[in-house]
Amino acid sequence: MVQNAILSDSPSKLAIAIIAGLLAMRLLLVAWSPLELYADEAQYWRWGQSLEWGYYSKPPMIAWVIHLSTALFGDSEAAIRIFAPIFHAIAAFFLFLLSRRMFNSWAGLITVLTYLFMPGIVLSSGVISTDGVLFPFWCMALYLFWRLREDDLAWVGVAALGLAIGAGFLSKYAMLYFGIGIVLTCILDRDTRSALTSRKGVATLLIATAVFAPHLLWNAANDFKTVSHTVDNANLGGQLFNLENLPKFLGDQVGVFGPVSFVALIAGLVFLRPRRDLADLGDAAHAQRTKEAWLACFIVPVLLIIAFQAVLSRAHANWAATAYPAASVWMGGFLLRASGWRLAFWSGLVFQGVIGVLATTIALGPPSWTAAIGRDNDLKRVRGWQDLSEQLMRNVERLQPSAILVDEREVWHGLDYYLRDELETPLIMWRYNPGPKSFAEGVDLANLDHSRVLIASYRSNLRPHMQADFATWQAEGAISVDLGHRSNGCPIQRELRLYVASDYDPLPRTADWLQAFKIDDGAGNLVDRHIDRPERCPK
Repeated sequence: MVQNAILSDSPSKLAIAIIAGLLAMRLLLVAWSPLELYADEAQYWRWGQSLEWGYYSKPPMIAWVIHLSTALFGDSEAAIRIFAPIFHAIAAFFLFLLSRRMFNSWAGLITVLTYLFMPGIVLSSGVISTDGVLFPFWCMALYLFWRLREDDLAWVGVAALGLAIGAGFLSKYAMLYFGIGIVLTCILDRDTRSALTSRKGVATLLIATAVFAPHLLWNAANDFKTVSHTVDNANLGGQLFNLENLPKFLGDQVGVFGPVSFVALIAGLVFLRPRRDLADLGDAAHAQRTKEAWLACFIVPVLLIIAFQAVLSRAHANWAATAYPAASVWMGGFLLRASGWRLAFWSGLVFQGVIGVLATTIALGPPSWTAAIGRDNDLKRVRGWQDLSEQLMRNVERLQPSAILVDEREVWHGLDYYLRDELETPLIMWRYNPGPKSFAEGVDLANLDHSRVLIASYRSNLRPHMQADFATWQAEGAISVDLGHRSNGCPIQRELRLYVASDYDPLPRTADWLQAFKIDDGAGNLVDRHIDRPERCPK
């Protein structure tokens, strides 16, 4: 299929202008943002200090990206996040190309607007995340795979498709859903099946495998710890089959994709039924249905699998995010034939745009703005780390410990990043379990000097367990930062209680050890014992 030049018509010019304009705006917002790194971003930064084929809980791409950005621009928050809006602009461009190729330029414009104004993408454009790193490869692969299906992909494009699929797997294991989409399209569509079994299709799969293979070898050499963490994250060891989680999952998806877009997507997919009389629909209608069904192969499996995961155990809002690149293209084609949805779509897009501007303005403004609308809790994870780190450093200078021990993963990563140029004392994550269960727990205090350990404890219910691991334990006050108030008026405070301990000798992590720190609450129930528990805010 021969395409006109990208800027050959007004809708295409407008789509490219929107991509470029939003990219420029979002780059400025990243540069000016006062928001500090949240724990996962700080973790990815730490990984990026060395180049590996894999890391504790994720494939390597996000660490490689941060390694590149910090090498070019330094270690600031803006430098770490700089590729986030760039990657989404690249993703939007490939989705535009696909939608324009499948349908027309107006559909391409709708796809760009749907994707870039998606609430999840507005948020993701300001932080560095594995979804943000995955999406340009996913969207590039989706576009090139369709061209392979059309038998309009040269060998250079075949190599690019294989690299995109392989790089997607190096970005996030959610690329497995792309593999499911490939299988389904081959089952449902003869042209896709012929393309994938051709020499170019086989070459694509071989290139993708070659790109991803080093990470598999790294996992094999490291006890498959990245894979095992992914399994642990599914939380299948708890109570299963929680049907009450399904409404929350659906509500989360409304928030990720946008209210009108998600309702239109579900309505369109439900009523998009196979027809026995496709030959009577005409060539254009037949082609439209074929394209929508092809895209649905990259949408429906993701939503169904994550919905089932939500009911089975739990599911975070972003776990179904890979459904929405193809869904954005699907929306472009859907609105071409479903004229009754157009007014609702444009109204919803304006609404999302207004809310996005207001939310961004408030988030990047002074804390008093979020306090005024009762949303301090939304931003607590990206505030206060610099202040808390400076307070801890003053106590380190005062107490001169041989090591610092913390009991919360997010605290460890926040301190690790914000004390990166100052702290020479080892920063250690205390282990509740016999072995490490997070990247932060990678170093065991038993292997270091533990003659004078500064405990910086966030969790009062873990302090009895920690105290039992030491021969001596002495309180040294507390440090804290005020993070505003919850919507119910209760204060939000990140407080670390400080203790100096010595002679670390951890007790065996057994069932008896777990029960040793329980107490009777007076009603016959065993509950955690606490040390220096913060005063609880009345409900």
